Amino acid sequence: MSNCILQVVNVNYDSETNTGTVTAVIDDFILQYPSTYEQPAEYGPGLAEATFVLDEGEVIPEDETELEVFFEDLYLEWRSVDTSDYYD
Repeated sequence: MSNCILQVVNVNYDSETNTGTVTAVIDDFILQYPSTYEQPAEYGPGLAEATFVLDEGEVIPEDETELEVFFEDLYLEWRSVDTSDYYD
């Protein structure tokens, strides 16, 4: 299942190993309300991170929209980021 990226927050990339980490806001990622007998579960956006590996010569786009599409096309395994320590 491909996740819809709403916003790429941060990208860390190591050109020596061709690996990196991306942090993004993912749509329908965090359980908001569990399912009940009458209603299905509801999910909302959440902050997540994933690691990635690029092929030799592959370049990370600089345009924000292209960046979101680029990471969506990689079919990454997103992990939830604990935001309990963040303040408004």
